[in-house]
This record gives sequence, C-alpha cells and structure tokens, in this order.
Amino acid sequence: MWAASGSSAQVFNLSLSVDEGLPPDTLVGDIRAGLPAAQQQEVGGFFLSEDSDDSPLLDDFHVHPDTGIIRTARSLDRERRDHYSFVAATLLGAVVQVEIHVNDVNDHSPRFPRDLLRLDVSELSPPGTAFRLPGAHDPDAGRFSTQGYTLVQPPGLSEDPAGPFFQLRYGIPGSSPSPLSSSPLEPLDLVLLRRLDREAAAAHELQIEAWDGGRPRRTGRLRVELRVLDENDNPPVFEQDEYRAAVREDAQPGAEVCRVRATDRDLGPNGHVRYSIRSRQAPGAGGGGGPSGGAAYFAVDQLSGVVRVQRPLDREAQAWHQLVVEARDGGAEPEVATVRVSIAVLDVNDNRPAIHLLFLTEGGAARVSEGAQPGDYVARVSVSDADGDPEKEEEAAGGPDLSLGDRTISLTLEGAEGAFTLRPGGSPGVFFLCVEGPLDRESRDLYDLRLVATDAGSPPLSTEETLLLRIADLNDQPPLFSQEHYQASVSEAAAPGTAILWVSASDADEAGTGHAKLRYELVHLPERCSPEAQRPRAECAPSFTIDPETGLISTIRSLDREVQEAVELRVVAQDLGEPPLSATCLVSITVNDVNDNEPIFWRQVYNATLVEHTQVGHCFLQVSASGLWVRGEGMERL
Repeated sequence: MWAASGSSAQVFNLSLSVDEGLPPDTLVGDIRAGLPAAQQQEVGGFFLSEDSDDSPLLDDFHVHPDTGIIRTARSLDRERRDHYSFVAATLLGAVVQVEIHVNDVNDHSPRFPRDLLRLDVSELSPPGTAFRLPGAHDPDAGRFSTQGYTLVQPPGLSEDPAGPFFQLRYGIPGSSPSPLSSSPLEPLDLVLLRRLDREAAAAHELQIEAWDGGRPRRTGRLRVELRVLDENDNPPVFEQDEYRAAVREDAQPGAEVCRVRATDRDLGPNGHVRYSIRSRQAPGAGGGGGPSGGAAYFAVDQLSGVVRVQRPLDREAQAWHQLVVEARDGGAEPEVATVRVSIAVLDVNDNRPAIHLLFLTEGGAARVSEGAQPGDYVARVSVSDADGDPEKEEEAAGGPDLSLGDRTISLTLEGAEGAFTLRPGGSPGVFFLCVEGPLDRESRDLYDLRLVATDAGSPPLSTEETLLLRIADLNDQPPLFSQEHYQASVSEAAAPGTAILWVSASDADEAGTGHAKLRYELVHLPERCSPEAQRPRAECAPSFTIDPETGLISTIRSLDREVQEAVELRVVAQDLGEPPLSATCLVSITVNDVNDNEPIFWRQVYNATLVEHTQVGHCFLQVSASGLWVRGEGMERL
C-alpha cells in the first residue's frame, strides 16, 4: 500500500466509536469522512491493512472496500475488546488511519468472588474491630463499575433497638486505586459497632449489596454468615443464694449432706462447672479459715456438687460449719462463683475428754534446755469434757482431778522416767508440766511423753496426747582432740605451702550448731634454734600455719634444718559457743636434712716453709674445713 501511494502520500486520521451490545449490521461510520471534502468524491475504493484470514477487525466489522462504509458484523463486547485500529489507502495514494472505540454500556452487575462467606468472631471482640471482606468486581468501566456497598437488612428481621452491630467501611476517601487494587473502593471491611453476646445471639446473617452507577443500577450480593464464638464471659450462677443443711455428728465419712448446683451459659469447656470448697474460709465462716475449719471436715464432688462428710465431726468442738463452695468453669481464664453452705451438726453423746497444751518455754516450742533446774515450768496442760457445763467447769473444786458435775477427769503422765512430772495448777483442770530431775542432752535428747486424760463415765472414755519433748543443747562439752601429741616430719627442702599433717578434734554438743563447730589456732612455742647455726637469728621464726576450719598444718616459708632441727607447736581448738570452750594438743615436727651446704675452709690462705732434702712422707702442714650438715652424713674430704 505504501508502494502504491508513493513516498509523498498524505496520511489522515479518523476516529469512530460505537456502543457495545448493538445488533449486527449497525452502522459505525464511513472511511471517506477521514478524507478532505475535495477527495471524498474522487475515491475509487480502499485497500485495507487487515488480512481477512486472521483479523479481529474483519471478525467484528464489515468494511465495504468500494464505499468505505463500516458496519458491525456481530454484537460487540467492550470487556472482550474495547479498541480496533487499521489503515485504509485510496487508489490515489491517500492514507487514512482509522481508530474504532467500543463504548461501555452498563451490561454487567457487580459480582463477589463467592456468594457465601462464613466468619467466626469472638464475642469479646472490641467495638471497632474490622473484618476484611472480598470486594465485588464489575467488568464495566467508569460510573458503570462498582460504586459502593450497602448492608441490607435481611427480610423478616426486626431492627435492634440498641442499634446495628455492624457497618461497612470501604475505600480511603480521596484515594485512587492502588497497584494491588482494581477499585478505589477497596479494601472492604465489616466493622463491629458494639459487643456481641453469644448467649443472646449465637449467629448473625448479613446481606452485603454492591451497586454500580448505571440507571437503573445493577447490584450483586454477598451473604455473610457470622458465627459468634463463645468466650468465657459468663460466671457460673448458683440456684440458691445460700444452702442450709444438718448432719449428725456420728455421720461416717462419705455420708451425703446436701447438694449445690450452678449453671453457666457459656458453651463447651467454658460452661463446664466444677465444684470445690475454698480451703481458706473467710473470718467467721464457721472454722476460722485454714485446714482446721469446715473445709477439713467436708468435701464436695467436683462434678455433681454433692457435699459429703470427709472426717468425723464433733458437735461439742464445733456445732455448726459454714463452707464457701466455689463453682469454677473450664475456661482458660476461669470465672468463679461462690455460695455459702451452712451445716448444723446434730448432737450425739460420744464425747471424750480434751487435752490442751500451752508451752511455756522460750519461743513456745516443745523443747527445754538441758540446763533447766528441777521445778522449772515446761508447759501448761488443761483438760475438759464437752459433755459438762463450761460454767460449772470453772466453779468445780478439786485437786489434781477435775470434777465436772458428777464426772471426774484424771490426768496422768507416761514416759517421763523421772525427768518430768505433773503438778496441779490451782484452778480446776489445770496442770503444769515441770522438770523433775537433771537433764543431759548428750545422754538423751528426746522424750516421748504421753498425757492420758480419763473421765469417770461408764464405760470410761479417755484421750491420749503424745508430746515429743526435745532437750535443747548448752555449750557444756569442750572439744576433744583425737591425740594429745601429734608427731610429723618434713624435709627442709619443702616448698612454702607444703601440707604437714591434720589435727582433728570433736565436740559432743549438738551437731550443726555453734556449740559443736570448731576453729583451730596455732600457738608457736619458743623456738629452739641450733647453737651451731651461723645464720642470722631472725631466720629462727614461725615457719608453720594452720587452716582454722580443717586443722591442716602447712609450711609458710622455707625451712633450714641447720638453723632449727625440730619444732614444737601447740594447737588450740575452740568452739563457737557462748562462752566458748577449748582444748589443746602438742605437735612435734622434725626437720629432715638435705645436702644443701658446701664445706668451708677455716682459713683462706695457708703458708708453710719446707727445708730442702726433706724426706718423703714428712708432714709439714695441716688444713681444716667444715660443713653444715648432720654429723656422720657429710664428712669433708680433701
């Protein structure tokens, strides 16, 4: 076509448009309209740049080669192809570049990726929580694409007086589509306006409608089924504000007293209730708290809530019990509810005498010093019988026995072996446990005493109280060395810090206390240095030390046997008692000699005169040398 028109061909542009969806054979335009008016009548036909074998243009349009009239060959779809272009050349060499634009019409509705979306939302989600939803896609362009979303009230559902739970939030005001978003309306979020309550509504069904800008506008819907996940936001609730029951004091362990019941509106483990008795009761709750209160006498089945007797009851000791029963659900952070259970103990005639001890020793402990003197108080002992009248108990007269109406309680002491005795306390039913004889912890440090109280009933009932009384230690035993005299030897070549020997002492006082813990100290006796030593006197000084904890004796400096052949030390072992006691032992150490000294001549120069012709063997001079070593072991030789 370019060759036919020549290098000086004129090029003209023609832009046409047609709506999508129009029926086939719809007139689109005339190629001649792109030529100047003077050339429009001279056109004898057109050559097209399109090949009929593979041409989107010729598939969708009919272009008349003689007239240049363009008509649709079929209904167009802008979403499939929105633009066509080709070149037409006249026989005279003019070229027309034709552009055909397919105009969008609102022929598509917004469509969500799925029709149904299921969401699980915790009922503890705070207001303002946003849940991301998939946006709707509309193939149309411009105002015919998706323009907004609406939360549609499901049919047949009345509006909540408290207001809606959700609202929609989409797009960012004033923003343009991001590279990852096909629409400025994204992201699409479902925003929680107020807290959910699974116990009020376990599920919510929402209809989200997407709409475009056509007239009439097209819409698409997404159904959202929102399931409210249960959280542990409801505590158990007891059926009664307080439970009351009665039980005989002779009821056996395991006997049923009453049953408590609590319910929890939560689901699953959050609604599974388990029961327990609060081990530490509130003050005044029928037991004073702690394990000695009502919680020690009763137990509750954790699943059924049945309260049962756990240990024998005594109405005279406690006529009624108040328990605090807890109902705890199975949540990760369990909710707890409590209820008071008041239990009256019905009387049965089965009381034994009671023994009460109050130690009068230092610190109130069951121990007495081995230095205690005969007559010293150890403990106050009182006996009583719950079957009697407490006021008459105080008014009753008697000696060591305690009279309660027509009953008499006797108290005896066993296992004392002459070391302890019971003495009347003046008031009825009161006795004092006193020291009777001398005590020695080193001979016996524990007494197993038994107090036996017996009433005058028929048959008589008795109570026995065991008392383990420890004898506290005094620092009355001095340390004792395993030997009175230790002997050892060490080479004079030993390096400082060389261990020589251990001394060991023991203390019969209580182990682990300051009375039995010992510390060692070394006392240097006057040093006896060798009179033959030619060394300075200052070297005859202390050469040994002792570890105060272990009793290990070691050297602290180099030794010299020529200065000092033997050393005598005195070791003192002292305990940490108050006042401290000590013992001593003697340690003799022999210093062994080594060949560490050279011989020394008595004179540096010897002069002699010898007459000529003196006979062979004639003695004319005698020299002498000495050495500092053990005699007989290092004789000098010339």
